[in-house]
Parts: sequence; structure tokens; C-alpha cells
Amino acid sequence: MTQSRERVVYQPAGRRVRLDPDKTLLELATMAGVGIEASCGGKGTCGACRVKVDGEATAPDHSEVESLGTFAGEGFRLACRARPRRGLTVWVPEESRRHQQVILTTGDRLEVPVDSAVPARGLGADSDGPLLGLAVDLGTTTVVAYLHELRSGAALAVETAMNPQVAHGDDLISRLAFGSSDRNGRETLTRLARQCVNALARRACRTAGVGPERIFHCVLVGNTAMHHIFLGLDLAGLTRAPFQPTACDAREVPAAALGLEMAPEAFVTTLPLKAGFVGADAVAVALALGADGVTEPTLIADLGTNGELILATPGAMVCCSTAAGPAFEGGHITWGMRAAPGAVDGVELPSVDLPPRLSVIGGRAPLGICGSGLVAAVHALLHRGVLGPQGRFAGDVSGPWVRRGPEGPEFVLADAAHSGTGRDLVLTRRDVSELQLAKGAVHAGVALMMAELGLDSVARVLLAGAFGNYLDPVDACGIGLFPGVTPERVRGVGNAAGAGAILALLNRGHTERAGKIAQDMRYLELAGDPRFGPAYAKGLLFPAGSAASAP
Repeated sequence: MTQSRERVVYQPAGRRVRLDPDKTLLELATMAGVGIEASCGGKGTCGACRVKVDGEATAPDHSEVESLGTFAGEGFRLACRARPRRGLTVWVPEESRRHQQVILTTGDRLEVPVDSAVPARGLGADSDGPLLGLAVDLGTTTVVAYLHELRSGAALAVETAMNPQVAHGDDLISRLAFGSSDRNGRETLTRLARQCVNALARRACRTAGVGPERIFHCVLVGNTAMHHIFLGLDLAGLTRAPFQPTACDAREVPAAALGLEMAPEAFVTTLPLKAGFVGADAVAVALALGADGVTEPTLIADLGTNGELILATPGAMVCCSTAAGPAFEGGHITWGMRAAPGAVDGVELPSVDLPPRLSVIGGRAPLGICGSGLVAAVHALLHRGVLGPQGRFAGDVSGPWVRRGPEGPEFVLADAAHSGTGRDLVLTRRDVSELQLAKGAVHAGVALMMAELGLDSVARVLLAGAFGNYLDPVDACGIGLFPGVTPERVRGVGNAAGAGAILALLNRGHTERAGKIAQDMRYLELAGDPRFGPAYAKGLLFPAGSAASAP
């Protein structure tokens, strides 16, 4: 299959740029607006532009391997030397980012005045050495830890890991079921979460050349379930209506009481929650993106199995959670998968008579389709009239890529000869329906929040989280994901939850600000709202082919 729309994606900022094999990863980073340290001017002598590459790039020469040292065997490259061969993902470690004291959120550089609680309390003052802090975004699927020096605010390391709890359920609902029904379920999940934080802390400190006993403060954010699991709180209220958390307040707990291997006097701060499915991660996102100080109506969306939505206007904020289902994460889709190498994350359809053009993460033969690819595929089929507004395949459309399958009409994204599995990669009517369910829930949640604040439109949409990093705004608007929004108003903002945790770690005033955001933000409970049903039914409809913007 022809590969198109191949991109180099820079994480954790979520910035992307079109592939150019003649340019180095450093040059492409500059084009994408990503600052990478290169004190030697890109001559390959300083080693400061070390990045981790996931995908196919040119092979390193002897001098690059020598410069990388022990990092050479761990997937790291010098950005000034490596050139991409196919679309790939580049992780820029904290230590390689230009202006380490600056946090990138919406694309603007946000200065962080350092005023940590640790020096203010006199912790660590009786010994020489750095004062370290750890900001942790404890996600359902992935965990990210950022290590900072608390006097200067300098970023020292960032480490990531899959959440080891996935062995007990990929999605939040199955995880909660295990934690509340199994005799030792909650204790098992709590132990795994804390062990993961300890492991990331050790790795980050090893990278920085210090010991974890110099960590005096940890700020942790996560959704309500992850928050409760980490603190060892009762999960029963989260498993049944009205889904009440055991506690919503911000907490400060001695690190030793949680089994964390840090300084003896270290403490852990968890940011406040808002509701059963609007957690500390959403509050951190609102903090990082300045939801309490917007000058125009702004929708903030973190979309996954549970969609956390915040609508902020000057002087008012409202939030809700909507059960979008797993489609945005590739779940319940015939060939669905997470956004990993081999996942289709973009689709173009020049004509119903020509093969679709696929963008595949890592530039390899497609193995499946992730959430952003699903949205792109449905958008392309809508635009070409293969699908109608109700999500059905049009009876009068035929071609070599539209056929009758075991479950009815289906569209062939890649035939067996060109897929990475040796089998046809198809999109079925049931797959389209799964996306409709997710889209309808998000559309309805946004519509009701807009009604609450008396809005006819929003000025901008900020997409937080992994799904938002990959989702093309044209595709999102092409399926009518948000009411009355055009692509130029939509952009991804990367791991804003992690950025919010860093803000609270470096400046105690931001911890207080997070509490005020949670207090001032009004929660809209959709489950009991009589307006939700009609809004959901309306949200299920896709724009007609002529109304769907061209991919």
C-alpha cells in the first residue's frame, strides 16, 4: 500500500511535522517548534540532543555510538545525526529540551516561578546535595514521572512505563471490578501502582546521577480510580451509581506511609478531584491550560473510554464526564489496537475506485487501526459518500474496496498482501457504530455544557492526552465530534496533566490554585439529565458527505 501523510511526532509536546528524509530530526524539530538542546550547533560533538526514537531512521555511525555511550543500546539517537526513513515518534527527554525551566503546554512557553514547598519547610537543609521533586501522571494505561530540582526548577529526567495494572484489565471498568470484587484486588492494584512509581523514581534518579533519597516531594495526579487505588481508598463508591468518590480533597501523605523509597521526611501531594469520573488529572489539565483565566470560550477535552470535558469561559467553568466507550482507544473495533507501531493513524481516500492511502505509526505494514485512524477512516468514507449520516454503507456505492463481509458491508483498508498480519484489514458497519456511540456521547456532553453557559459556539478546542496527540482536527470536525467547531479551532496540547503536576511541584501557589479550580468548576451530571437522551441521539448523526470537510 502507498504510505502518505507520514509524520515525525515529537513527544511529550505532541508536536508533529511532515516527513522529510533529507532533514535531521533536529532540523525537523525546529520546523515543528520543538526546542532541543544542541550547544555544538548540530555538529554531533556535544551529545546534548539525545532523543529516543521509535521507528525507522538512518543507522548511527561510529562517532554517534561513541557519543551516546551506554544509551546507544536503548534506542537513543543524536537528533542532529539521525534522519527518518519513515514516519516515526521521537521522545525528547527533559534533559534534552531547550530552556528546561519552561513547560510546553498549548505551544506557548509558560514560565514557572519556582517556589517549592520543600525549601520553604527547610527540608534537606541539613545536608549537601540537590533537593529533588517528582511529578507523576498515573494514567490507566501509562505512567509518566518527571524529576526536577526544586531550588532551580531544572528538569533532570523523565521516565515512562506501562501501568502494570493492565494485567488486571485494560480499561477502567474492568480494573475497578477486579479491585472491588477480588478478595485482595485493591491491595494488588495499590501495590503495583506504588511499585511502578518507585521504579520510575529510581530510573529517573539514575539518569540524573543522584539517589532517590534526595526526593523530598512527589505530586501525583490521575483519574479518580487511579487516585483512590494509589492512596488505598475504598473503591466501592466508584463501581455503582451515583459513583461517589471516597474523598475529593487534596491530600498530603508521608511518602514512607505509602511505601515510596524517597527521603525519610518526603511527602506526597495529590491534587483534588471533582467527581467520580472527573479526577485530579482533569484538574491538573485545567491548571496547566489556564482554564481559570481564559479570555474566550474554550473547550478542553481528554478523550478515552471516559471522556473528561471542561468548558471554560471568562468567569465560569463547567465540567462533565461522558462514557464514550473504548472506540477512541481502538477497543471493540474489529482490527482495533492502541496507538503503537503498526497502527493505522491516518486515512485518505482519493476515490472509491483507488486504494486508500494509509498513515501507519512507525511506517511499517499495518497491523490494525487506532482511534485516530478510525476517525480518519470514517471521515474519508463520509466525504466520498460511502457512508451516510446514519453510519450506514450507501447501497449505490461500489468499488474494489467496498464489499460484502460476514457481518454485512465492509471497507477494505489494506488487503492481505499489504497488511502486516497476512489478512485483510477491514472496517465494518459495527466498527462505525462503535465510533458513533463514542462520538454521540462526546457531542452530547459538549452540547449540554454549552447550553449551561448559554453558548452557541466555542472559540477553541484543546485536546489533551494521547488520543488528542494523534487526532487530526480535520478528521475530528469531519465526523462532527464537537458541535459547530471548525478545524482551525482545534489543536492537541500533549500531556497537559503531567504539565499541571509539574506546576504544582515547582510552585506551591499552583497547588492552592488547583484547589480553587476544583472548587469553582461546576460539575454537570449527565446521567440524570433529561436533556441528555435527545442530545445523544442528535450527536449520533454524522455530517452528510457534502458537509464533511475534505480529508
